[in-house]
Order: sequence, then C-alpha cells, then structure tokens
Amino acid sequence: MDIFDEMFNKTPKEKFIEIIQNGNLGALEKVFENFFSEYIAMIELLEKQGLNEIDVKNFILENGDFIEQRQNDIYIELGVKILGHEG
Repeated sequence: MDIFDEMFNKTPKEKFIEIIQNGNLGALEKVFENFFSEYIAMIELLEKQGLNEIDVKNFILENGDFIEQRQNDIYIELGVKILGHEG
C-alpha cells in the first residue's frame, strides 16, 4: 500500500487528527481561534433566539446521521484551513 492508498483509506477524523499532530503551531492557533470565535457567536445567537443547551442536545439526538456528516465536513474544512496556513 502506497502513501496515497493509506491517505484515502482514513476517515476525515483520522486525517484531521494527523494534521493536528503534525501541523504548524501558528496555523493551528489561528484556525482554532477563528473556529472558537464562530462557535461562541453561534451560541450567543442561539440564546438570543430563545434556544438553549437542551435544545441543542435534543437536535443532536434527533439528527445523529446529519451531525456525523457535518462533523466530517468540519474535519475536512479545518484540515484544509490548517494546511493552507502552512503553505
């Protein structure tokens, strides 16, 4: 198995963890700083709309497959951003 086969046989989460383990610290810091800022903003906006942590947890429970797909999208997106900052 060559390196490309190995790369394509990994899940988005596994690839993301490898990127984090080997990534440039400056790139990691910048990407996660932006990610957490967006997360905080979303939580604040949800609270302003009258939604709370229980609503979020219920949504997760009711939409497990959708959440898993979106997690994979986020792993890929953050991995690309981290690698983009290194280049």
